[in-house]
Amino acid sequence: MLSLPCSALSAQGGWTSIQQPALWINAFIDHAITRRTSVWFDGHWRRMDLGANPQQLLLRPGVQFELRPGLRAGGGYAYIATAPYGESPNAAPIREHRLWQQLSLASTRGRTAVSQRFRLEQRWSGSLDTDGTRRALSYQQRLRYLARAQRGLGSGTLIGFVANEFFLPFGHSDGAQNRLQNRAQIGMGIPIDTKQRIEISYLHQWNRITPRETNEFNHTLVFSWVWTARFDPTR
Repeated sequence: MLSLPCSALSAQGGWTSIQQPALWINAFIDHAITRRTSVWFDGHWRRMDLGANPQQLLLRPGVQFELRPGLRAGGGYAYIATAPYGESPNAAPIREHRLWQQLSLASTRGRTAVSQRFRLEQRWSGSLDTDGTRRALSYQQRLRYLARAQRGLGSGTLIGFVANEFFLPFGHSDGAQNRLQNRAQIGMGIPIDTKQRIEISYLHQWNRITPRETNEFNHTLVFSWVWTARFDPTR
């Protein structure tokens, strides 16, 4: 197993901090079906120890609507399968069903494109027993805010980007999934054609896991395939 140094350190107040490497492989599809309506899908295959051990599988379909130029509303469903990963694992695998709604804003400031996303989630999750049966689902809610800025690099087609997303549980929130989270990211995008690009980035994920009094820091190498197709009235 691969590991980073300083994997388990004592923190004040009895909390533990752990540092772990991870690998995420993602796909994002934003495909217009009318002038204002797009189908959305993102899928995530997440592994710990730079790919050696399972972490999570996430599948998230949805629909987005353009309210006005630069402002979109959307929503959909997500399925998440989480393994008992890392140095502070859940007691058992977790399966989650999720509804989500969001508003996203996009603007341009000079050569820099700025996007913001506000997402609300309703989450039903439960752990699996050793025989594969699922325990009763618990209900939780969460608010997420993402900000991202990107711009072209030099005179070529490459882009550079930075992003940060904060996760805040609220309302009914308990059990193994009760955690604050922050994701800071920096990376580069490589266009394939007018609709596709590959992004390679480093993501620093912080999870504050209240039930286990653990601060989890995952140092994550991310590869993403991004597909964006705008509406073409001539087709």
